[in-house]
Amino acid sequence: YRSAAEWKQRFGRERVDPEERAQSKKPFGIEFEIEAYLEHHAQKFSGSFDANCYLYLSRAMDLFDAADHGGSVESGLAEISVSRALVIGVSTDILFPAEQQREMATLLQAPGREVVYEQLDSIQGHDSFLVDMDRFRPVICDFLAEGAGH
Repeated sequence: YRSAAEWKQRFGRERVDPEERAQSKKPFGIEFEIEAYLEHHAQKFSGSFDANCYLYLSRAMDLFDAADHGGSVESGLAEISVSRALVIGVSTDILFPAEQQREMATLLQAPGREVVYEQLDSIQGHDSFLVDMDRFRPVICDFLAEGAGH
């Protein structure tokens, strides 16, 4: 769930070393550096994460609809009982676009509820919350510190 800009910056159309390519036994072996990166992470991921778990998580995401909890997204979000909420959008996130996060922050607003929306620019796309902590940490820490005073 990274961004196209990151892939282009990191890999472009760089090819793997010809000797490395020659060692491949596959008829359609790895030709480009990005393929090597993706293959490495696929092997790493499949060795540490149950594929069935991933299928269930993916299905749960597909089936969840906040409108099921009150008839509309607005009603569903109104049912959330929090006094404060932090919503963070990332400019390059294509899984949960920043516009969608901004809309959620707007819909979460209610009397007696403080909602903070922050949009961060990060080249890492959706995964930025996992790898770009230098951007996320201050926003989250500030929000939590302000909440400690409530």
